Amino acid sequence: MRKTLQTPATVTGIGLHTGAPSKMTFKPAQNGITFLRTDLPGSQPILAHVDHVGSTLRGTNLKNSTAEVWTIEHAMSALHALGITDVAVEMDGPEPPVTDGASDVYVDALLKAGLQELGSEQPVLNIKQKITYTCGNIFYSAEPADKLTFTFVYRHKHPLLAHSEYSFELTPQNYIDQIARARTFGFEEELEFLKAHGLAKGGNLENAVIVGKDKFINQRRYPDEPVRHKLLDLIGDISLTGRKLPPLNIRCECGGHKHNVIFAKILLANSEEK
Repeated sequence: MRKTLQTPATVTGIGLHTGAPSKMTFKPAQNGITFLRTDLPGSQPILAHVDHVGSTLRGTNLKNSTAEVWTIEHAMSALHALGITDVAVEMDGPEPPVTDGASDVYVDALLKAGLQELGSEQPVLNIKQKITYTCGNIFYSAEPADKLTFTFVYRHKHPLLAHSEYSFELTPQNYIDQIARARTFGFEEELEFLKAHGLAKGGNLENAVIVGKDKFINQRRYPDEPVRHKLLDLIGDISLTGRKLPPLNIRCECGGHKHNVIFAKILLANSEEK
């Protein structure tokens, strides 16, 4: 069944890239997941759907003719993992609070607000055969299975991240236990470049895992925290199909926001009507 909130939930903090104060309020709704920029007079709600992805630079960004919202993937990941299909999200700026760089703060706020079922079912992403997508060394696949599992394989030239892989069955509790606390990550030299170009102003050692030349600069929550965060992002991006995911094996190797969204569109195009 489709689900919304019993009461509003609010998360505050600073934006990852702008470093500006940010307030995000989730309100009960019955027309899907929408984002509204309350700081822009005349702005209209943006439906959280792959058709409204404006860009995937440093995150997944939604856009319509009146407004744009940035880096919505962490909030979307939390909503999807909890089975929340309908909520009106209001933001007083372009960027959600980065919180601790993961999605656990969102999960906690949403659960505290309480969930309630609506009187209808969410349409299902009806995949009947194996679907694949490749682009260079990037690979995605989804195929029918007896349960919904996600696998991410991360490879990088950096020796600390040469190869890592993580699989899990997506249930609300598994997500909370294994994925929600995994923070975003970046490289020490990249962080300097971003800050020099006016980005990552809100990034710090509390809300991001920083990879140095030969060591992790700060303590990790999991030994494989980066690949778990890639799964967190993937779940948020795939949720932009707007469909309920049936039992599938979903696998991604070396993907990111751009290709996550492309694969979500491919899945929608291959979803068979019942």
